[in-house]
Amino acid sequence: MSFTVTGVLHGRVTAGEQQPKTALAHAAAGLYLEEKASSVTRRFLPAQLQEAQNAITMSFTDWQPAHEEWPLEMKARLSLRLDSEAIARAQAYEDALRDQQLRHELYETRLAHMRDVVLGDADTARAWWLERHREGDQLIPWEEFNTHILPFVGRSDDAQTNAMRIAHVLARCVARLEDDPARHKLFVATAQLLMKEMGWPDLANDLSTSEHRKSRPG
Repeated sequence: MSFTVTGVLHGRVTAGEQQPKTALAHAAAGLYLEEKASSVTRRFLPAQLQEAQNAITMSFTDWQPAHEEWPLEMKARLSLRLDSEAIARAQAYEDALRDQQLRHELYETRLAHMRDVVLGDADTARAWWLERHREGDQLIPWEEFNTHILPFVGRSDDAQTNAMRIAHVLARCVARLEDDPARHKLFVATAQLLMKEMGWPDLANDLSTSEHRKSRPG
């Protein structure tokens, strides 16, 4: 996207230097003007027309050498503008940029809501899952939700969350031992011993009772 520049350029020969040919002086001044004006305007977007205009004005207010090898000084009064086609392209760019920014902000808002509210505790997470299924929108199978999402819901310092995560790990452990009776028996015995060492004989007895019921035929 480029600005259109119009205005008046003033040039003068450096004191004590030989007068250059007029055509050469005009060419040198024009080349310098184009190079310096481009170096200024490329820093600005089309929507920053006023800022670019201010920078151009400040850059060309005082006399300055056009080139170290040329005996020529110059200054200018310049005005910037955008033609209708450039304005249309600039507006399209601005619209696309705002749309992208809005999409990003909405995504960040949804992400924050999921993190801080929906997945803040297990009860809210379950309610969210039920609501999504009631509406039939982006379904998540209960098994997948219960196995991969729910155990990790909540804050790390929340007692209910920590208890659920531990229960989830232990349930997976027991499931793996179902087809290995010897290791299952060893696991239960180790758990009972640990509970007794922790001073919880009632839990050890409950575990033993549960295992006896499970081993009964029928």
